[in-house]
Amino acid sequence: MPGTVIDIKVKVGDEVKKGSPLVVLSAMKMEMVVQSPCDGKVTTVDVTKDMKLEGDDLVLSIDPQ
Repeated sequence: MPGTVIDIKVKVGDEVKKGSPLVVLSAMKMEMVVQSPCDGKVTTVDVTKDMKLEGDDLVLSIDPQ
């Protein structure tokens, strides 16, 4: 869903668990939290605060563990 990044909860090198909040998006006047799909380590963060996103944009990468 297209939206705007309003908060980034992780940084490169952070360990995350499945379901951990990663990024908060504002879309259609609603806030949506993007959650981790797996346990792992954040390898890249490809967005910045206030960045506009489309539905298929890469937000970040996780190395699964």
